[in-house]
Amino acid sequence: MSDVPPADETFEVTRDSWPNDLPRTLSFPAGRRPVHEYVRVHARERPEEPAVTFYSRTLSWRELDSLARAFAESMHARGYGRADVCGIYLQNSPQFLLAYYGAHRAGMAVMPINPQFKTPAVARQLDDSGTDVLVAHTDSLDVARESSVDTDVSDIVVTAYGEFTGDADESLLPSVVANESSVDAAVDDQTPLRELFEEERSVDLPDIALDETALLQYTGGTTGLPKGCIHTHWNLLFKATTTAQIRGYGSPDVLLGTMPLFHVAGKQRYCDALAVTGCHVVLLARYDPEAVMAAIDEHEVTSTWLAVPSIQEIVDHPGVERYDLTSLSDRREFTNCSSFGTTLTQELSDAWRELTGTYVQESGYGLTETHTTDTHTYGDSRIEPGFVGQPCYGVEIEIRGFETNEPLPTDEPGEIVLRSPSTMEGYLNRPDATDEVLEPDGFLHTGDVGRLTDASYLYFLGRRKDTLKVSGHTVSPREVEVVLTEHDAVDEVIVVGAPHERRGSVLETHVIPTDASATEGQLEEAILAFAERSLAEYKVPKRVVRRDSFPRTDVGKADRVAYREELPDGYQ
Repeated sequence: MSDVPPADETFEVTRDSWPNDLPRTLSFPAGRRPVHEYVRVHARERPEEPAVTFYSRTLSWRELDSLARAFAESMHARGYGRADVCGIYLQNSPQFLLAYYGAHRAGMAVMPINPQFKTPAVARQLDDSGTDVLVAHTDSLDVARESSVDTDVSDIVVTAYGEFTGDADESLLPSVVANESSVDAAVDDQTPLRELFEEERSVDLPDIALDETALLQYTGGTTGLPKGCIHTHWNLLFKATTTAQIRGYGSPDVLLGTMPLFHVAGKQRYCDALAVTGCHVVLLARYDPEAVMAAIDEHEVTSTWLAVPSIQEIVDHPGVERYDLTSLSDRREFTNCSSFGTTLTQELSDAWRELTGTYVQESGYGLTETHTTDTHTYGDSRIEPGFVGQPCYGVEIEIRGFETNEPLPTDEPGEIVLRSPSTMEGYLNRPDATDEVLEPDGFLHTGDVGRLTDASYLYFLGRRKDTLKVSGHTVSPREVEVVLTEHDAVDEVIVVGAPHERRGSVLETHVIPTDASATEGQLEEAILAFAERSLAEYKVPKRVVRRDSFPRTDVGKADRVAYREELPDGYQ
C-alpha cells in the first residue's frame, strides 16, 4: 500500500516503450516533504511570481502562502489539528486552495465535497468522515447548515467567490459568481473566511510527517454508496510529482483549471502539481467555452485538460476565431482530454491542432483509490478505442481473470489489477470493503475490464457490469460501438447482448441510420461486412436492428440504461 518508502528508494522505469524525452526516474523538486510545504518554498524563492488567477485577480506565491498560513493558524488556535477533518464544499476558487493548504498545514485531513451535492449526500459524507470544520460558499450555506445537524461539524466557515475576483468582464462570470449572496447577508453564527485572515494569532504549527493522513477522497459511488479513500501526505506528494513530470509541467507554465478541484484528478493537477512545480494556474469556477478561450488568449495558457465534448464545443464555437489559442503549443505538442463517454476522433484532434498547434490525447487511466494517474500517454498521439497509455512511475499493472484471479495472456481482456506506491490506506470505516479490493501484497482489484499489450500499453474496456460474455469472451459493447460509428451509414449505435440458446448471448447492433430511407436489410449487409473487416470474430454482431430514435438523457445523449430497460427479457 502507501507506506512511505526509504529515502534512498528510487522509482525508475526500464521498459523500452518509455518516451526518450521523459525522465526515467521520478524526482522530487524540493525533496520528500508534504505538498503544502512546497508552497512555503515558492513563497521564499519566487515571492512575487503569480500563483493563482481567478477572474482578473492574481495572488502571488507570497500572498498564497501568507493566507494559507493564516487559515492554518486560526484552525490551530481554535483547537483543530491532527485527527480533525476540514470539509471543503466549494467550486474551483482560490479559497479552495487556501483551505486545502491551510488545513494540511494545521495537521488536519481534507475532505472535498461535490458542490453540486444537496443535503442528503452532503450530510452522509460529513457524518461518515467525522468532519469538524466545513468551508462553504454563501449560496450553499443553507445546505451546509441542514447537512451539519447531527454530525460532528462544530464550525462552518463562509466565503463568497467575489472576495477573490478582480475587475473581470461580467459577461464571462458564471452565475455562481455573478449572482452570489454576500457573506454579511448570508452568515448567522458562522465564521466569515476573511475574519480568519485578519485575526491576530500566536501559535506554533505542527511539523507534519508524510505518513500522516492528508485526504479523505470519496469515490463516485458507482458500485454502491460513496466510500472515503484514506490518503497520506506521501500519496499526494508521489502523484503530484508524477503528474508534473509526465505532463512536463514547470515553473514557466500557465495552467488553466476548469476540471473540478473536488475531484481527485482536478485537485491533483491544480492543487498538488501546482504546488510542486511552482507554476501559475488560472482557475475558472465552472467550464464555459467563451471563458476558456478568453483565458487562454489573455493569460497565454500553456496547458489545460478538457473533456472531449468541451473541445468539440470550442472547435464549433462561432466566436473561436476571435481568440488566439496557440500558446497551448508553446511548451508541449499535446492537449490532454478525458472522453467522459464521448469518443475522441482523429477528426476532432486535427481540428484542435488547427486552432492550437497541439493534438489531443487521452489523459490516461486512474482511480480514486490510487490517487489517480496510473497510466499516461505522453509522446503517443494514437487515437484508438480504449487506449490509455502505459504505467507511470512505480505502478505495476496486471490483467487477471475475474473468477480465477490468475494473470491472463497478453491482449486477453480481464480485470485490471494494479499496485501503486500511492494506493490508499483503505476505505474509511469500511474494513470489509477494503478487504474486498485490496490484497495483502498491495495489489488493488479495480473492477474495470482492460487488456495489456506486450509493450505494456493498457486499453480500458469499461466496468465489468458494462461488459458482456460472448462465447466465453469478455466483450465491451462500448468498444464495438466506437468502431461501428466510423461507418458512414451509422448516425448512432447501441450494442446489446441478445439471448442465445447455446452461446448465452450474442451481440446485436441497434442503429439509427444517417439515411432515414435505409432499410434494415441494407444496414445489416453494410454494417456486418464492415464489422468483419474491423473487429475480432467474437466481437462481430450477429444482427442489425434499425431504430428511429433512442431515449435521451437530460443533456441529449443516448440513454443506454433506459434503452436496455425497454428491451425484452433476457437482453443485456
